[in-house]
Amino acid sequence: MSLDEFYQVWIKAKSKTLKPGTLADYELTFRLHILPALGKMELSKITPANIQTFVDDLSEKDPVSKKELSPATIHKCYRYLRNCLGNAVDKDLLDKTPCRGVIVPRPRQQHELDILSLDEVGRVLNVAEEPERTLIAVLAYAGLRLGEGLGLKWKDIDFQNQCIRIERTFGQHGWSTPKTRSSRRAVPMSPTLTSWLKDYQKATEHTSSEDVVFSRDGSTPLDQSNVRRDFNSALEKAEIRHVRIHDLRHTFATNMLASGCSIKFLQNSLGHTTATMTLNTYAHYIPESGAESVARFDALISGSASSISDQNKR
Repeated sequence: MSLDEFYQVWIKAKSKTLKPGTLADYELTFRLHILPALGKMELSKITPANIQTFVDDLSEKDPVSKKELSPATIHKCYRYLRNCLGNAVDKDLLDKTPCRGVIVPRPRQQHELDILSLDEVGRVLNVAEEPERTLIAVLAYAGLRLGEGLGLKWKDIDFQNQCIRIERTFGQHGWSTPKTRSSRRAVPMSPTLTSWLKDYQKATEHTSSEDVVFSRDGSTPLDQSNVRRDFNSALEKAEIRHVRIHDLRHTFATNMLASGCSIKFLQNSLGHTTATMTLNTYAHYIPESGAESVARFDALISGSASSISDQNKR
């Protein structure tokens, strides 16, 4: 059996466990990068040397597109291939995986966060138009991902308890459930954002519980590409540098930290799987109060030392 033949069987079974967007990425990666290089090889004849050559070739220039691939893309190609061949081992088609001892380029560290100030967010909101305007406010003031914001229905906006419930997302491949268990959550709303959403609800026609919040007809969410385009246009009108719409989520997180929010609370608000993930992303933005901490610690030391001194005098 060739790798191509096994892939067809594997991806058919794998598709039952993947979200539509992830499945599309698997299929595209194999079609563009993996199968053209290794697809015709017999599974049993693929060696670690073959895998290393494949990775090295991608590192120099993708043989299909003739373009240089980023380390992150190369790492993804290797990871997807390793996943496929690992399943061949599980099915006893291979004695051991050929993806062993392979040296893969390390993905570059995450780029520096480009964060808007709250004043800059306000300037963007002043020039944006509805319904994108209130969507931008939700992303910047509640920290939702774009797909989560587009997936909101009015039944998810709990005005009484001042929170937004994340139950679904909407993206290029349609409706989906949140990507992790922690992503399904209740995000607290500030009184200002609550008031903003109430005003937006009064001004829109589609307000039944099942209606989509950010939509032009109440049933179909706004298109992600159009939202990004309109966001970029608002940045230009407000004379603000270009940032990604996802950076609004970072804007929320860093301003929450500056306001004294704990890492655990922020983790839950953002829907991160672990507090470590939150800490690794925003550690540099946690306000430092070293002098105050040292002063409090010294008071403890002083009190303890005085107690010991008094005992010695006795």
